Amino acid sequence: MAVAAQAHLGRVLVVDDDGAIRRVCSRVLGAEGWTVVLAESGLAAIAELEAAKVPFDCVLSDVNMPELDGFGLVRELRARDTDLPVLLMTGDPSLHGAVRAIDQGAVSYITKPFDHEVLAAAVARAARVHGVQRMRRRAESYARELYGETIMDRSALQGRFDNAIAKSWMAYQPIVEISTKSIYAYEALLRTEEESLRRPDIFIATGERLDKIQLIGRTVRAAVAAAAATAPPDTLLFVNVHGLELTDEDLYLATSALAHHSKRVVLEITERTSVDPAVGSARVAMLRKMGYRIAVDDLGAGYAALGALASLEPEVVKLDMSLIRDLDRHTNKRRIVAAIANLCRELGSKVIAEGVETVAERTACVDAGIDLLQGYLFARPSKGFVNVTF
Repeated sequence: MAVAAQAHLGRVLVVDDDGAIRRVCSRVLGAEGWTVVLAESGLAAIAELEAAKVPFDCVLSDVNMPELDGFGLVRELRARDTDLPVLLMTGDPSLHGAVRAIDQGAVSYITKPFDHEVLAAAVARAARVHGVQRMRRRAESYARELYGETIMDRSALQGRFDNAIAKSWMAYQPIVEISTKSIYAYEALLRTEEESLRRPDIFIATGERLDKIQLIGRTVRAAVAAAAATAPPDTLLFVNVHGLELTDEDLYLATSALAHHSKRVVLEITERTSVDPAVGSARVAMLRKMGYRIAVDDLGAGYAALGALASLEPEVVKLDMSLIRDLDRHTNKRRIVAAIANLCRELGSKVIAEGVETVAERTACVDAGIDLLQGYLFARPSKGFVNVTF
């Protein structure tokens, strides 16, 4: 077994009895930002999967291998995990081989020799599908835990979701600029009066399960557009955009309601599901052409990674509250935050610290060179655009 350089997109298990192919895959995927674990056979791959303390996001396997070939490996994996995506590689590009791969449970089939970009895009797509499946399972887990089994009926869940959309509203939380003692922006946050989906994470996860993320996005954008006229002048509006929304053509229409306010809107790209690198950069470029600015949300939370700074080139980076919590008490955390903030500034991005709740945390953020802050210390989210007393 060999492990490639540390990464941030996720973990990929590469299985091939050809050492040269393993090295190529490791180099290509490692450069993209994946942590790559190598196995020289199907049996070795099973051992890696069973020993792994951190789950894999994708398996990339050769078909023709001794003892346990790629098709056999897929069968073994499906007996253990019905969702883990498997990509099969082979030098036989026949239709029969492709059909057999899909029938066995592989999510895709790529032929050797392969283009490096094709390989990287295929792995990213497979992992993205896996991420959506995980989110759907999480929605079901939340529902069972909090609301009982009745919510698991799809028709009943659809009804609750429809009611949540009908009763949805936007809360706004200010983002302050300490140096000028002024409000820099407001972040729009989705809320609903539907009791079973009051928690935003469950609301979003339910939308993922029902394939309604685009509907949520359109609802949010319409609500923010309607409120934009009442927002204080010279303040920006931050609007969250789910990764799956990047495929919604409505987002790119010049006639859409939010497009009229694009010059003052910052779209926060949330990476709770992966943004396909094959289309993400192009889509972001389209949004910038319309006048929007881009922010990477939750940097440091485990969702958004430093690789997003290079691929999305955001105007704004928001540091997750997990980095800011008790920042004043932890020397190493302060060093990390200061280093990240400095890197972001060197790349041309403004930095916002989220989740600031105490005066000590505010002071630590300022000492780390962060001037834009957001959190309960200043104001909680509310239906209106509240002012802040410094």
